[in-house]
Formats: sequence, C-alpha cells, structure tokens
Amino acid sequence: MTRILSKGGGGWQKLRELIQWKPVRKIAAHGTVLLVCFSVGLAAGALQEAIDTAAPGATLKLSSGAFREQVHIDKPLTIRGIPGRTVLEGPGTGTVVRIRSSHVRLENLVVTGSGHRRDALDAAISMEGVSDIRIRGCRIEKSLFGIVVERSSRVKLEGNRLRSYPEKVVDNRGDFIRIWGSREVTVADNTLSRGRDLSVSRSRDVRLENNRIAEARYGVLLSMDRNVSVIGNRIRRAYAGIFVQGGLDLNLTGNRIVATRLATGTGILLQHGQGIHVTENLLLGCAQAFYIDSSPVEIGMRRFIERNLVIDNVTALHFHAAIRNNRIRDNDFIGNLDDVVLDIPRAKRGDNEIVRNYWSHYEGFDRNGDGLGDTPYRVLIYADKLWQYDHRLRFFYATPLLSLLDFIERIAPFSAPDLLLTDPEPRMERVTPRISETPE
Repeated sequence: MTRILSKGGGGWQKLRELIQWKPVRKIAAHGTVLLVCFSVGLAAGALQEAIDTAAPGATLKLSSGAFREQVHIDKPLTIRGIPGRTVLEGPGTGTVVRIRSSHVRLENLVVTGSGHRRDALDAAISMEGVSDIRIRGCRIEKSLFGIVVERSSRVKLEGNRLRSYPEKVVDNRGDFIRIWGSREVTVADNTLSRGRDLSVSRSRDVRLENNRIAEARYGVLLSMDRNVSVIGNRIRRAYAGIFVQGGLDLNLTGNRIVATRLATGTGILLQHGQGIHVTENLLLGCAQAFYIDSSPVEIGMRRFIERNLVIDNVTALHFHAAIRNNRIRDNDFIGNLDDVVLDIPRAKRGDNEIVRNYWSHYEGFDRNGDGLGDTPYRVLIYADKLWQYDHRLRFFYATPLLSLLDFIERIAPFSAPDLLLTDPEPRMERVTPRISETPE
C-alpha cells in the first residue's frame, strides 16, 4: 500500500498524525511505496525516521525540498527524488549518507555538505561491506569525498555529477570516487570536475567507462588492482590522465586525454604491472604522453602499447630507469617535440618489441612500396639531447649553442651517440585511427 505523508507545520509527530492510508497494488512482494510530500522547513530527522519505519525493500519517493540531516541506511531500500530538486544537506561534518545494507538504490538526489576531514574520509555517500548498490542520476557538490566504496561488491555508479569542495590546491580536495578492496564495480557516464582522483585500490573486476573528468590531480588512479577496464573516458586538465601503480590484467582503451597540466603533466603513467594493455587512446597536448617507470630488475612485467594516437605532445615516450618489457606497435607518433626521452644514462634495455609505428620525424624512403621504411627509425641522443641526463642543462635546451654542437656532432661525431630506441619497420603512412582526434 502507499503511505502518504504530508506536513503543513509542527514536527514529525504532528506529521504522523496526518497519515492517510489508501490501498494500492504492491510493486514488490516484500515492499511498499512510501511517498513523502512536504513543504519548506521539514523537521530535522524526518527522513531518518521515515527510513527507520519503512519496510525492508520499500521505495521512498521524495518531492522537492531540502532534508537537512545525515542519514543511515541499514535495510534494503530505494530512495528516489526529483532530479535537481530533492536535496540531502549535511551539517558540514562527517558523512551525509551512510549505506550499511545491501540492496540499496539512490536516485535523482542532490547530496551536499559533508565534513572536511580526509583522515575520516568524510563523504557525501559512503558504503562499507555491502553488495548490490546502485547510485544513479545524483548530483554531489560541496563535499570532500564524493562516493566512497569499501569492501563492497556489485556496485553501479551511473550518470552522476560530482564535485569536491572548491580548494585551490588540488591535493586538498577529496576523491571524486574512492573504491577500495571491492569487486564487480561499474562507474559509467559520470561527470567529475574539480576534485582529486577517481581512485581504485586493491580491487578487482572494475569497469570505468564513458566518464568525463576535468580539473583533477589524476583523472584515474589504479593501485594494485586486478582485471580493471578503463574505456572511453574523456580526461582533460589533470596532472596525469591515467596513473597505474602496479596491478594485473589492466585494459586502457579508447580514452581521450587532452591538455595535462604543468611541465610534468602526463597522459598515461605506467609504473610496473603485468599484462597492461593500452590501446586506441588519444593523447594530445601533454607534456609527456607516456611516462613508463620500469625497474631494471622487474620480472614478469609486460606492457602492450598499441594503436594509440600520440599527437602534439612535448614528449611521446618518457622512460625512467630502463627501457624493457614493452610491446610498442602500430602507434601514430605525430608532431611531438621529442619521440623518446630516457632520463638515466646507461640504463638497461631489452625484451622490447618496438615495430611498425608511424613516426612523423622519420626521414627514410619506401622504394619497394610495401608501406614500410627501407631503413630503421633510430632515436639517438646527440649533444642537443644531453639535458635528458642532466636537468641542469635544460636551461640551454633549444639554444643556438646546443644546436650548433648537435650539427657538428652529426657531421663528424667526436663520440658515439646514445641509441635509445630502434623501430626496424617504421610505417610510411599513419595507422588508420579508430578514434577521433577531437578532444570532445
């Protein structure tokens, strides 16, 4: 049946006296539909009391207005508001909505007013140790962390808009979404802006798809996860678009990462990991399109970087410590200032498959018409690239002095240049991209 609650004045006790009962068709075998209608100034604690008195599996339909309280959900429940008009406003301390039961749905709510403590993970919405949760069509603002998912499973976060407190220092903001120790989580079609990270840590079977992320620290941060797919996301103005800190079986496909921030801004940062597949991504206007931090002693690691469009970046491939355990194939490297940078001299190199990429800096010919260059594309460090090994020389980068030294050394080298990378079969034409070069 439907329970209709209306309020014209007084407190919740007065409201309960006005309850009217009307038989209707049940929509679920275990629940009812509870319609909460109110005018302005609903008494504090009214929504929590409605939650406490609702039958498990019920649906609370909230009309326009503001519920100024924190709520605790400890039973299967659906809470549905009117898009943009139903507000859950916290007091500026702690977490606004705590989910401690499985089978909970939150839809079309505006959640605002969490606390400011990062150590306590103050959030708009948090859940812990639950399963079968869906948060859809909600708007989260003026909160530290947006949604915190801990040790939970079968969680779907879809079509939400999230923004942290307006801190100028990005590290002082909270994560848009923080997923820890969880599995079977889907984050899709969300708009995230002016927060810290969309972070996934020590989780498995996670899918991040078609999200728009802007003005963040790391658009996506993956740390020691397993079987994670990051697909079709749009990331712009972040310090690093996607940051991978170890993990197993990670798939980064079809993402667009544009205009990372500062001189160290990175499109995709890969730090160790096994079975990392990076395919069909667009990296445009970054200081470093790829930053690959591979240990000289790493064992069992493998990165597959294939069919990406890397265009108009300062550096296409920046290697730290070693160049090894990489398969770099069928990519387009176009208009980048430097194709390859290695910041440690005499670093280990080996177990690489670097072949059939298109390099706009390649100056060879294709006499037999097979679409591949007659000579390998070789990236060498001459005098004008010495700044890669000593940051103090960066001050002289692109100056007439280093350019003259480079010109003389190429004509009559007084020392052997350092060979960084060889592509034995460079493509003469671009790989047909499957993704658009436009940022949006």
